[in-house]
Amino acid sequence: MARTGKSRIAVLIAVVAVAVGAWTLARLVRPHPSPARAGSAPPGILECRLRVGEELAFRLHGVTDSTTGAATQHLELGAVLHWRVLATRGTGWRVAAALDQVTLDRRPDAPAPELVTGLAAPFRIELGRDCRFEEIAFSPGSDARVASQLEALVRSMEIVLPVAPVRQWSVRQEDALGSYQGHYRLEAGGAPAGSTGPAISRRRLRYLAFRVPAPVPKVGGPTAEILSSQARATLDGGGRWLVALSSQDHIKISLGARLLVELTGSLQLQRIDGAPLPMLAGLGTDGLTDGFVGRSVLEAGGGSAEPKVVDDALAALDLKGALADFQRRLGSGRGGLHDGVATLAGYLSRRPGAIAELMKGLRDGSIDPGLHSAIFLALERTGSPEAERALTEGVGDRRLAGADRMRAAAALADVAHPSRQVVEALVAAGARVGASGTEAEEVSRSALLALGTLDHNTATSDPELAGRARDALGARLRAGPPQEELVADLDAAGNAGDPLLMPALERYTDDPSPLVRVHAAGAYRRAAGDADEARLTAWLRGEPDPRVRLAIVASLAERVDAAGGWLSSELLATAIALLPAEPDAQVRGLLIQLLGGVAASVPEAKQALIDQFHRERRPELLELIGRYCSTDELG
Repeated sequence: MARTGKSRIAVLIAVVAVAVGAWTLARLVRPHPSPARAGSAPPGILECRLRVGEELAFRLHGVTDSTTGAATQHLELGAVLHWRVLATRGTGWRVAAALDQVTLDRRPDAPAPELVTGLAAPFRIELGRDCRFEEIAFSPGSDARVASQLEALVRSMEIVLPVAPVRQWSVRQEDALGSYQGHYRLEAGGAPAGSTGPAISRRRLRYLAFRVPAPVPKVGGPTAEILSSQARATLDGGGRWLVALSSQDHIKISLGARLLVELTGSLQLQRIDGAPLPMLAGLGTDGLTDGFVGRSVLEAGGGSAEPKVVDDALAALDLKGALADFQRRLGSGRGGLHDGVATLAGYLSRRPGAIAELMKGLRDGSIDPGLHSAIFLALERTGSPEAERALTEGVGDRRLAGADRMRAAAALADVAHPSRQVVEALVAAGARVGASGTEAEEVSRSALLALGTLDHNTATSDPELAGRARDALGARLRAGPPQEELVADLDAAGNAGDPLLMPALERYTDDPSPLVRVHAAGAYRRAAGDADEARLTAWLRGEPDPRVRLAIVASLAERVDAAGGWLSSELLATAIALLPAEPDAQVRGLLIQLLGGVAASVPEAKQALIDQFHRERRPELLELIGRYCSTDELG
């Protein structure tokens, strides 16, 4: 689906949010299963067992230190987390939650009072019997930034229990930055009786999908490297979630060869006997059920795409004063990001002469690097010929840092009324794909990917311009460029999703290189129509390489998501037929998710999952099937 100007604010600024130490206490992992020790008794089933009306309290303390270049930021949060179980929901529970006694230490900057207040607002958790946080929802009036930080905090506490009596298991989990696999081990001693239950250790090794976005979709970065990660949790003997949790993590986030930020974080959680929180104590079983939405909805709904109309006093400021106002608004708490970007865009609309001075400051390093990403968003939203000219020149301006040239390309893909010069600038920058040097390569790839996004975004509003972008991409695909260039071209075609590019893609579906076929499969992810789905499913049935099959199923899954979760009869039959014989665990996992999405309403899909449960040997896939089928159904 096309990205809007509003959603891109959240998308591009996320890199900045990480770089300045947003307290995403995320951990990352890869499964590393090993068999249980010989002679050890099998453990019993571990599961959450909550009761409606039950109230729990936990004291928590989290610390994150982030380093970007020579700058370091320290963030320390203390609070009491209160729960009230409102109602049963399926096989799990609906829980109202809120933080109390919030203290926040953010150095070198003081925390905004609005942030501390926002962190104390109630929110809702849907908790599964495996203790997974299936959904975290917030009031529609919540600040998207606060919601993001609350979700990051809560997901850092997630401990997922197995659906089978095993001592080791691996599961795929979500956090604020992406999806990862957690590898768990039940510590020696099993699950003793009493008020304190078993202890579990958790390791996170790497992300499977990393959501901190690159400047445009499908660009090669950012990436996260886990230098260390460990956690230990003690369960409640009565099954009422955790008694204690302690975790430490050390993470490095990079864009290509450049280090963006290095994070160290720790979290301590301890069950306490606390009085019920008044704002939760009065809630009945219907509390927090209507209108609450996920964090992504809040982010997508924030702010107008139009520049803000600024008053004469602000318009009279010089650029230094306007940037000081911009920085103050960014840090002002609720809606600060949207307000700051829209206000700077309004200022630049009234003072177009300031744009040249702004670009000079970006080139010579006199503007705080932490503001650069938001400045390019403001230029995107300004919508004036002067702003577009600055961006088109910026893509090819080697006096700008590579990251800023990539931001300029991303902004050009989403300017409100792009001109022909935008296409020409992106084509010229993209022509240098394969050029020596990591930075030049990244900028060129970004320009091509932005060209594909521009085709997608203008398909209806400006078909002629979309046609120019399509023709440029089609010519590159038909020319059969070297592999390093071809990969970028295929990814750009995937961003476009243009049906007229599909014929140029077909030749690469049977390319001798598995890498090329992987990217060709990804290029179909936005393609619409039954013919393209039929081509993908037929290709899936005959593809020998598991990496390519994974890419094909991922593209099919993205199309299914865009269609609201609907599976065609052909795709349903294909997934059911291929699942039992698929040798690759990752591909099986995606097929299980496809079938799981319709299992509640399609009996054949539910039965295929039940049958797979009895033949499956991977613990993380058994756990995944357990998300779609009840214990009784699995027998």
